[in-house]
Amino acid sequence: MVRQTAALGVGLTLLVGLVFRALWGPGAMVAGMVFGGLATVLQVWASALAAPKLSAGDYSGLLKRWGLGSLIRLLGVVAIPVAVVLDRARFEPVPTALGYVAVLLPLFFLEIRRFR
Repeated sequence: MVRQTAALGVGLTLLVGLVFRALWGPGAMVAGMVFGGLATVLQVWASALAAPKLSAGDYSGLLKRWGLGSLIRLLGVVAIPVAVVLDRARFEPVPTALGYVAVLLPLFFLEIRRFR
């Protein structure tokens, strides 16, 4: 479960890097890949947090851990404006935000499928 999330996240991050390089150049590739990597790490952390309760069938405990995982994912959302303000030349707003969202959303939908 966690390995699958990590593998998909790495693949999506590489894909984001290639697409961003083709669209906007090497600077956008770096920003997209850094925040795609951050999305992968945060999602893997959130998935690892929820996995034991999901496999045990403890749904009240699962909801608490899933909520904590949502707060973990929010760290990435907070990191976007911080990175843009600190180094706008390296982290342009659009590639930075899209890099995070383009990786996090498919990983998030993968996690949701596990609840079925």
